[in-house]
Amino acid sequence: MLGVAVGLVGLTVLIAVVGVGTTTALSVVERVRESGLLRAVGLSRGGLRIMLTAEAGLYGVIGATLGLLLGIPYAWLSVEALGANAPLALPGLPLVVLFVALVALTAVAGVLPARRASRVSPVTALAVDA
Repeated sequence: MLGVAVGLVGLTVLIAVVGVGTTTALSVVERVRESGLLRAVGLSRGGLRIMLTAEAGLYGVIGATLGLLLGIPYAWLSVEALGANAPLALPGLPLVVLFVALVALTAVAGVLPARRASRVSPVTALAVDA
């Protein structure tokens, strides 16, 4: 039973990482002029990469926080609904590890779009029609 639960959580994390990568890639495409303007006023390529990667990591923080805030009460409710005589014991360390792993994976998912955005020259990015 534990293997099935871990497999489902792993699949959920994989779907979340793909979703964050896609969202970040679309965000980069939509904000080409903004990235060009930031580069034109002095933000380095590395700074732009760090900014966009941190943004992707924040998606992970928000998603993991909402997941924990909604998942823990729903887990308790499902144990109660099944009538299982089991106490609610919060597995603190595995939840923290899962939280950190999700944030790290979503930040990694934002690296490729961030690299792509940082390679566009400021002149080219500002010349793009909105």
